[in-house]
Amino acid sequence: MKLLNVSKKGLIQSHLETKQSDSFIQELGIKCAGINQNLSSLSGGNQQKVLLAKLLTVKPKIVFMDEPTRGIDVGAKNEIHKLIRKLANQGTGIVLISSELPEVVGMCDRVVVMHEVMFSGEVLDEDINEKTILQLASGV
Repeated sequence: MKLLNVSKKGLIQSHLETKQSDSFIQELGIKCAGINQNLSSLSGGNQQKVLLAKLLTVKPKIVFMDEPTRGIDVGAKNEIHKLIRKLANQGTGIVLISSELPEVVGMCDRVVVMHEVMFSGEVLDEDINEKTILQLASGV
């Protein structure tokens, strides 16, 4: 359901918004007391899921994600990865910025590496591995 599906003539239809929110809570496994719970009271992983649900709603062409799984538990991290893949499979371009090499290797089909604020190299598809990325990042 897109955001356009919850509004009519520019006005949000609250019953449709509630239905969409409930749907995302179920679909994404967001652990909360309900749609009126403050975002700040959710765990880090659930906060990230809410932000990704918003992205799924508006279907952007490109999304920049800076450390999207930083500081969240392994289970939530795996769920976030699934959601990122879902966005990519829907045609959304994802620019993932991460300092976690296993995340980069597991999630990316193209890696651009920087060293001392300069472009150091690019690695594609099956050539993506931690050793190559570390070599480029260290300037070797």
